[in-house]
Amino acid sequence: TCKVCAAGQYCAEGSSAPLPCRAGSYSDATNLTSDSECTICPVGHACAAGSIKPSPCAAGSHAPTEGMDSCDLCSAGYYQVQTGQAECDQCQ
Repeated sequence: TCKVCAAGQYCAEGSSAPLPCRAGSYSDATNLTSDSECTICPVGHACAAGSIKPSPCAAGSHAPTEGMDSCDLCSAGYYQVQTGQAECDQCQ
């Protein structure tokens, strides 16, 4: 019997087990057959390996580029009060 390849992973042809979407990508679709079918994580979000949806960066952090697996904390002298942001603001 065939098994469904769950969201957040893909089942390569000939593979005996599902593989997670790589860190920096995600998928909420099932039955993917290749890592290239996983979606790149958007700016302002982070995607750990096997993610089914992007996680918005928390206040005090940011993700300036696509495909990040974790959010970066704001540097000294910078802040961010909102979630899901691409950059931090400079303190006045």
